[in-house]
Amino acid sequence: MTRLLFIKLLKDLRTTWTRILLMIVAISISLVAFGTVLYTRSIIDPQISNGYTSTQPASARIVLSEGVEQEQVDSIRSLALAEPGIIDASLRAVSTFQMQTQDARLSAIPLQLFIAAPNDPMRIARFPVEQGSWPPPPNGVLIEREALKFLNLKVGDSLVIAGLDGRPVSLRITGVVHDPSLAPAYEEQKGYGYISTATLPLLGKPPVLDELAITVADQPGGTVPSHNREVIVQTALRLANRLKQTHHLSIEQIQVPPPYQHPHQGQMNMLLLALLAFGVLSLLLSAILVATMLNGLLTRQIPQIGILKAIGARSRQILQLYLIMTLLVTAVATTLAFIPGIILGRGWAQLMLVSMLNMDPTSLAAPWWTYALVITSGVGLPLVMTLIPLMRASRRTVRETLDDRGMGQKVLRAKGFDTWLSRLRGLDRKWLLALRNTFRRRARFGFAVGLLALAGAIFISGLNTLAGIEAIPDTLAAEQRWDIEVALDAPVSTTRLESVVARIPHVTHVETWTSEPMAPQSSGQVDVTTTYPDQGHGSLNVTTVPATSSVFVPPPVLEGRWLRSDDTNAMVLPQMMKNLLQGRRVGEATIQLAVGGKRTTWRVVGIVEELFAPTCPCVSRAGFDQVTGRTGQANIIRIVTDSHDAQTRMALGQMVRQTLTNAAIKVRYVRPLDWLTAVSTGHLSVLVIVFLVMASVMGVVGLIGLGSTMSTNVLERTREFGVMRAIGAPASIVRRVVVAEGVFTAALSCVVAVIVALLLTRVMDVGLGNLFLGAPLPWRFSTIALLVWAVAIVLGAVLTTLAPAFRASRLTVHEALTAL
Repeated sequence: MTRLLFIKLLKDLRTTWTRILLMIVAISISLVAFGTVLYTRSIIDPQISNGYTSTQPASARIVLSEGVEQEQVDSIRSLALAEPGIIDASLRAVSTFQMQTQDARLSAIPLQLFIAAPNDPMRIARFPVEQGSWPPPPNGVLIEREALKFLNLKVGDSLVIAGLDGRPVSLRITGVVHDPSLAPAYEEQKGYGYISTATLPLLGKPPVLDELAITVADQPGGTVPSHNREVIVQTALRLANRLKQTHHLSIEQIQVPPPYQHPHQGQMNMLLLALLAFGVLSLLLSAILVATMLNGLLTRQIPQIGILKAIGARSRQILQLYLIMTLLVTAVATTLAFIPGIILGRGWAQLMLVSMLNMDPTSLAAPWWTYALVITSGVGLPLVMTLIPLMRASRRTVRETLDDRGMGQKVLRAKGFDTWLSRLRGLDRKWLLALRNTFRRRARFGFAVGLLALAGAIFISGLNTLAGIEAIPDTLAAEQRWDIEVALDAPVSTTRLESVVARIPHVTHVETWTSEPMAPQSSGQVDVTTTYPDQGHGSLNVTTVPATSSVFVPPPVLEGRWLRSDDTNAMVLPQMMKNLLQGRRVGEATIQLAVGGKRTTWRVVGIVEELFAPTCPCVSRAGFDQVTGRTGQANIIRIVTDSHDAQTRMALGQMVRQTLTNAAIKVRYVRPLDWLTAVSTGHLSVLVIVFLVMASVMGVVGLIGLGSTMSTNVLERTREFGVMRAIGAPASIVRRVVVAEGVFTAALSCVVAVIVALLLTRVMDVGLGNLFLGAPLPWRFSTIALLVWAVAIVLGAVLTTLAPAFRASRLTVHEALTAL
């Protein structure tokens, strides 16, 4: 670069510092967003698996129909260790109890207890104790760390749970456990506790263990746990057969979840992928914005380029001048964004690991290649995007540059539009002029509108999705018209259940249902499921639906039909289980499932859409009775009360539990409808906040783009404003025209944003709903979101166009007509 060009570069940077600053801000904000998401993903990805495997999770759990007493534990464990391919084994149990408040009222929050022998070596399915010690005393319990916060308790407090005999049992919290193999307590709306078998008699249960947890290697003698689910299944089946033959144990099922995957790992991977896509989009739009702003700067300097060429400057030198200017802008922007991106990336990673995965980060350092990618993207992408306009400007001839009048040849030829505007009556001429000028540069106008519209669409669709989440309680209440659900430990005569419950005050309707575990895989003698240790994730149940039910509205049928009362081998599946059809047609396809320990065959007659905690797979009462041989029995009671608020539901639920206990009927849980809705919303609220943050970033970039567009328009029409001033237009008119152009652009972007938001809302409802709840979210349009965005974007348009408007209004006639 020559000394003369270097001096020009310095002067250009000084005279256009506001435009340079806007470029730096646009790139910095977008690069911070991109870097934050990239760092977050690279930090979380390896730690999801590492955090889960740090507990040494079992490859499989063999569930025994009857528990094993302490004196049998060693012999069964020795038998398991002798099986080829098994690395380690331990006997455990899991049981869920209903919590009570200190004033003996029933709580909607269940407490899931993980049980081990006092002398368990804790080499498998470990739960590291952070405070206190293992085992707790017989009247003590260790509470999972996040559950302790969710329950608003502390070490030393007591919690009260309802024993199997209905009597309240007080357990003292003696320590804290951190178990990253479990989903966070606030998402599942339940507590996690850890006790030894010595505590079980207090709860009305015998001190036995009924789950044999094993870790499996790929080959006999191996010490590395297998990641091949089929190898794990076959090894567990062989061990189950030996347990039957040697100890005459009855096997209920074998649980083999996806090997070494956290229950929420798939959801987190999809979420991070979506966030990364938004980050890349934001960075791409900012690069396009920089190219547009630089093109506007070149528009002003076209005559100067002609003069430089006239005195001997070559195209290569001019290109070099503006490339160096762009490089300086991107280098400064990247430098400013580098540290904030790292800080926010680490903060987001820690937040997501703790709040969504219940994991402590082992390291917050991102891989080196992510830093290199951020620097390369921040510096290189804008350079690539600006290269074409820079080359085009540098190659213009002296005559082309000196003849340029700022109007160019790409001004919109819209004679029909001008004619239509001229026919409008009653509209002030300055507004007509502003409206006409808005559409003069199609590409620039389209970019400004598109940038603002995309940000608005993301913002509006985010709040629409939030409205859909908030509508879940109403949607569930419309489909599930019961107030209280009671689950029993074992099936009981439906006639007896109805007669006992119907006499309770404030009960207006009672229905008896049946729900049984099912498994899509069976060896013929043992069922194999994908159930996780929490007994919730991965578990499947088949439900019988009363033919004349008034507490359940069949969900929308996507394919086929709903059940009929005379169906004996028909089944309806939720859409999340459609893969069982393996491409076959509904109505013709048959599937084999293990139900109640028996291998059964069903014809799939329908696919339905259910939102969260689906009732289906569903069968008729006649079909279920024929398969199981049980007639007139049920293990689920659904009750309708005369009041439908949460407090009344729990008070009546306590009364129902006590009545059934007095009738020698063991209750597993009492669950109000409110608890179900709380679980569903707990999984999604944080996601909408993330999307709104991304929308805000794009909104800022969009407003910068609008301000840049208006500045360029003012520069191109300098002579036009001079003519307006020459014929007597006051400065206020010029300001209003410029501001009105920005307002028109913002208003049109709102219209486009609404159209795009309708489609994007549907995409987010389907994607997030299917990912987290098993069905699309209820579709809702948030009028408040539209109003907030419209007000914010119009106000922002006014503020960002004030500077170029004042600049245009202060031009004298001489300055405007003689401007280069």
